[in-house]
Amino acid sequence: MKTIDLFDFWSRIGPSDRVHPADRDVFDRVKDSHGFDLQCLPCCLMGPLKTAPVVLLYLSFGLDDEDRVEATSERGQDRYMKMRLGTQPLPGPDEHRIAWKWWVSRTKCFGKNWQDLRTKIAVLEIAAYHSRTFKDVPLLAALPSSRVSIDWAQAVLNCRRARGRVPAVERVLGASTGAAIWTLALRTARNAGWLYAAPSAE
Repeated sequence: MKTIDLFDFWSRIGPSDRVHPADRDVFDRVKDSHGFDLQCLPCCLMGPLKTAPVVLLYLSFGLDDEDRVEATSERGQDRYMKMRLGTQPLPGPDEHRIAWKWWVSRTKCFGKNWQDLRTKIAVLEIAAYHSRTFKDVPLLAALPSSRVSIDWAQAVLNCRRARGRVPAVERVLGASTGAAIWTLALRTARNAGWLYAAPSAE
């Protein structure tokens, strides 16, 4: 079966859409029984995912009031459209202060200035929707957007590793949130020694 291109998948959403068209039927069925805030803009990635030598794997983005504000602003909608391309650097404090603080706290283990890491690290989430807490794992299996994230990681990241396109730093750095799901989905990578658990930011 052919893997759906992650970036092509995310090109099929409008600037102000709060749900990816492929996920609408699922959300219509479950109504409000999920832990996602659908007042925010969806996206499963952050940073230059197409080229980054390190990819941090997480379950879903958190939730802050700024996320809801961005969903209603042209500037925020434009930022999300660009972010979905997989070519933008990780956000700085002037673009999204909360997101900046989040990723900087989780990359301290590299011991480098955050400006130097913006183009070298990307984040890939299983869930594309914001939430404060999320525990409905079966819902992830039903959402096409979540399946695309996992399929893309399995096919593309593993393929890059096999072709030797991985620099000295490991290609994928598994993180604590959602680690069990990612480890299961990418167990070949873990067995091959290139999927690691990141230290906790706390």
